[in-house]
Amino acid sequence: MTVLDSRRSGSDPGFIVRMKDAITLYLRQLTTWAFIGSVILASLSGILASALYLSGGNNYMKKWVPDQVVFNVLVTFSSLVATFRTAHALRNFVDAGSYLHKLSASWFDATSSLIAFCRHSEQPAEQIDQFIQTLVRLVSLMNALSLDSLQGTGNGIGDKYIHHFELLSPEELDSDTQDRVLESQSKVEYAFQMTQQLVVDAIQAKIIMIPAPIVVVSFQDLAAALQTYHEAKKVAAVKLPVSYIFVTLIIQITIGTITPCFIVTYVQGATSAFMYSFGGVFLLGFLNAVADSLHNPFYKGSRTLDAESVQRELNHQLEQLLQQARQDSPKYVSQEVRVSKSVSNRSTFRNWTGIASLNGASTEVLQQKVSERRLTTRA
Repeated sequence: MTVLDSRRSGSDPGFIVRMKDAITLYLRQLTTWAFIGSVILASLSGILASALYLSGGNNYMKKWVPDQVVFNVLVTFSSLVATFRTAHALRNFVDAGSYLHKLSASWFDATSSLIAFCRHSEQPAEQIDQFIQTLVRLVSLMNALSLDSLQGTGNGIGDKYIHHFELLSPEELDSDTQDRVLESQSKVEYAFQMTQQLVVDAIQAKIIMIPAPIVVVSFQDLAAALQTYHEAKKVAAVKLPVSYIFVTLIIQITIGTITPCFIVTYVQGATSAFMYSFGGVFLLGFLNAVADSLHNPFYKGSRTLDAESVQRELNHQLEQLLQQARQDSPKYVSQEVRVSKSVSNRSTFRNWTGIASLNGASTEVLQQKVSERRLTTRA
């Protein structure tokens, strides 16, 4: 049975895992302050509507409330304000996701190029390895410092509401480097300058023996990463004006107070008064609260972007670069010399590996497949 057939038959185990993750994610939203605060506000509004109906408000409130057109205009205005704020929050979220992956990609691109530039160095292997090991650790540190700064660490945020980023053996850097980074007021920029100085020293020591116009591309990649970090700070640090947030709060309180007064003039029972008032106030309040919780998508408390997994992925990529640094370049091997340079055999990646689903395959299984392929090739 192929992967496609198993999915059609409903026996795909990955589908069940994804459904469990989705349900867990949705249930976690029930514990957010946005949901709890909206329920409290809507419950107070519903209780007020029920109390007004039980006290005969369906009769005397008709004399006090304005025309229905006024209420419709107020609801429409409130909806437009909530829509604008939600659109602003979603735009910040999309931009933050783009910056998050662009940042790590720029760090990796620069590191990959610099390590490749060392392949034909005539310097001792110990010096080359010293440069590569130091570079990899500084890049991992820079990305972690960038993400830590974007989430707003140091503003009195509780430890459980912030991300904790893994580093590649930072204790293996010399103590002076560690102390200088920790004591710096601008840690990201300080580590960035240290990395550039490390590369310049490697060029001077002839560890990197590549023409300058080519090496400059790596400096451009490093600069692009730093620029991406500063662009991401716009999303993390620049918030909506306090006056606008205050106005939206007043609108929510006004809707929560006026809605019960109108509802009781149209319903035929205390229960229906509570439900209609609760539903209308909850939807508007929850929409505003969700938008407010997305003020900084890099912040773990917003429960949106998984910055920790991006840092772990970059660390894995950097470790892979260390393994590839001294590996031989790939070669084309054939039993016979073909006159035509065309590719004679085509295969999918999954058929080549012999594994139906790479997502569920462990590292041991992949290594076993590689070993079997090597034995087959040698035979």
